[in-house]
Amino acid sequence: MNKKNLIIEFSEYNSLTDGVEKSLVLLTKAAEKNLKNSYSPYSQFKVSSAIKLANGNIILGTNQENAAYPSGICAERVAIFSAKSTFPEQDVIEIAIVTEQSNPTPFSPCGACRQVLMEYEMLQKKPIKVILKSGNSKIWVFNSIKDLLPFGFDAVDILKK
Repeated sequence: MNKKNLIIEFSEYNSLTDGVEKSLVLLTKAAEKNLKNSYSPYSQFKVSSAIKLANGNIILGTNQENAAYPSGICAERVAIFSAKSTFPEQDVIEIAIVTEQSNPTPFSPCGACRQVLMEYEMLQKKPIKVILKSGNSKIWVFNSIKDLLPFGFDAVDILKK
């Protein structure tokens, strides 16, 4: 048996005024403003995301629940699917994911959202910066979705013969 270690690197900030890049601050504020559009009558857990594309456009998404669980969809997938449907040739530069609910550390995306974001990062062959904030939590910034899903897979893995 061999034991291995995995080190994940990210930046942690106490607040948005703690030296966070200006573009990330603006993106996070757009996501926070968009929280009001979350449709979460069952969980009461509001999530919003904002994606910045290479052309400068900002695409928003919120979680959308449904009484016929699990027919709802997460904010991250709403935003990324909208971005790639509306601007298919534009790379995703960064995504801010925020929740209304506070926590000492930010809530992170579910596994399905991590895998979907990983797919687009691999497709565009450029990292997607990820910003996480939950209410009055600290802010975490990851340089790539791979930092949140270090053992993710893509079509190359699936299609090997």
